Amino acid sequence: MAASTVARIGAGSILSFEDPDTADTFLPLVEALSIGAIGEQGEFVETTPIAATTRTYIPGLKTPPDKEITGNDVPGDANQEKFLALAKAMATISMKVELANGRIATFTLVMSGWQINEPAGDGALVWTAYGKQSGDVTWTLASAKTALKKAA
Repeated sequence: MAASTVARIGAGSILSFEDPDTADTFLPLVEALSIGAIGEQGEFVETTPIAATTRTYIPGLKTPPDKEITGNDVPGDANQEKFLALAKAMATISMKVELANGRIATFTLVMSGWQINEPAGDGALVWTAYGKQSGDVTWTLASAKTALKKAA
């Protein structure tokens, strides 16, 4: 998909992770339900001199978000099983999110386990994998060439 020129909803976004057995190959998590915030938020460092009567600040370090990635539990999905095994092993992996509007985020995720959410009689069985984004996100935009490839 080429980058959108109008606002889009999140439906159609694709979450994938890099296959640890094949570099630069990303495996989609087609049953993913939520991926959490993507990016970094800066902190502020106070620099107010004692003579000032109004506080002053400079930008400080950026903090990437904690992640709780959820998905429908489909044990026969090979990509899902590989992803959950990486979560259990507390691996560090590369993730890619292709948003429905054509913006693409690539980032490192430090994993810290997973669990099955509380089962309910009237709800789907859902897992949650835990982690933290590590470092900056690399943002790119999908090209028209990518859009043609996906349409085929």
